[in-house]
Amino acid sequence: MDERATRIALLLMAHLIFLSAFALRLRNGERSHRIRSGAPWWIEYAPPLAWIPWAVALISDAFEIDVPLAVRVAGLGVALAGALFAAWSMWHLGRSYAVRMDIFAEHRLVTGGPFALVRHPLYFGALVYHVGAFLALGDLLLAAFTVVVVLPLLSYRAMLEERVLSDAFGDEYAAYRRRVPALLPFSR
Repeated sequence: MDERATRIALLLMAHLIFLSAFALRLRNGERSHRIRSGAPWWIEYAPPLAWIPWAVALISDAFEIDVPLAVRVAGLGVALAGALFAAWSMWHLGRSYAVRMDIFAEHRLVTGGPFALVRHPLYFGALVYHVGAFLALGDLLLAAFTVVVVLPLLSYRAMLEERVLSDAFGDEYAAYRRRVPALLPFSR
């Protein structure tokens, strides 16, 4: 197996960690009563697409730049850390996790675990994963897609989630917003 194939295989393993957590969270089935939904359908289902752009790098190495081996290995570690952080976030949400921005009757505000570090840890994990994937593959197309598509989509979705959570949890969410940064840990 050549070096590029090894990097791709390791990135796929990191990706599968996230997808496994995602699939297991879907086992929860329907919740009791949906109170409201907070976003258009197309933006609700955009986050899983944020994990796909690295696949572009599989098609061609035409946009690959020379990256030292140590940086590539570090990139694999960064990508794995991002995938694990996103998976941890999903597990920590428990029954509150959903692809859609729905508020359910039994919904509670989750502020512990990764949510004590950032308000949108799934998105933070996705961004960390993409940075690591770029470093591991050295693919400029992947970097451009992350900056031009992934970051704006995740930022827009986070903004919509902020509105939904503010409406649903009022003062409790306002206090949480004052304590915890939105996307970058320790940025306060």
